[in-house]
Amino acid sequence: MKKFLMILSLSLCLALPACAAEELKDFIFRGMQDYKLYNQTRNFERLEIRSAKPESTETERTTYEGNRVWTNYYYQGDASARPSHLQALRYYKAGVEKLGGEILWEDETNLHASFERGGKQYYMTVGFTSSTSTGDIYVTILELAGLEQDVDILDDDEIIVEENIIEEKKSAEAEIIVKKLEEEGFVTLYINFDSGKYTIKPESYKIIDDIAAALKAKPAMKVKLEGHTDNVGNARANKKLSDDRAKAVMDAIVAKGIDKARLSAQGFGLEKPIADNKTEEGRAKNRRVELVRVD
Repeated sequence: MKKFLMILSLSLCLALPACAAEELKDFIFRGMQDYKLYNQTRNFERLEIRSAKPESTETERTTYEGNRVWTNYYYQGDASARPSHLQALRYYKAGVEKLGGEILWEDETNLHASFERGGKQYYMTVGFTSSTSTGDIYVTILELAGLEQDVDILDDDEIIVEENIIEEKKSAEAEIIVKKLEEEGFVTLYINFDSGKYTIKPESYKIIDDIAAALKAKPAMKVKLEGHTDNVGNARANKKLSDDRAKAVMDAIVAKGIDKARLSAQGFGLEKPIADNKTEEGRAKNRRVELVRVD
């Protein structure tokens, strides 16, 4: 069964200016002998650092922001002579101490430290790609720094243009809903609700706007809202929840100016899955609301 999923995404990449096409190379600490550097990222990010509490076995967790370099090494030497976790941690620990830094916390597979160099403050973590592998090492070093951004504020006339673009996009998505209803007889919608409730989350009201716009474009069309859940929980409770959610969507559409006489709602709970409930991905597909044309 086909589905209709409307997604609005906005992505922002904040990279260090000098790293756009920079080749992989060691950063501050030279890699251990017989280890090859094979992956590295440089960006403005957060890094959580653990530090030991005085006179306590507990640790504190502090998150810092800055220019982060994440470097990954893999061992390419003689497997029989591969260094242990302890050897790798001692290697980087000695490096921190050589810089006059401080070991903030360590255990059998992790090292958290801080140090200064060139008047800048750095935080560092060393670990392994898995607790059972002694082959791969990852070293993350963060230069404590703020992020300066020159934000370009739109003029009033530009804002109007942006609003027009948004309205055009709404119109286009409403046209897609109409087309699917006319050609296939239904549209599958993924509307977010509060967990275990039938309260529609604010980010899903855009979908409600698109449904209302579609129905206004076709004033003679009648539709039924069908609610569906996955198979987690009590079947009777799920059916009631799906019914309540379908009615909540119907009421939201009515609030947008659509005649309630054109609408109906019914919940089916877990009775009509469209994907395998054994996986999280399948369960997510089954938690849906379908808009069905009533002829």
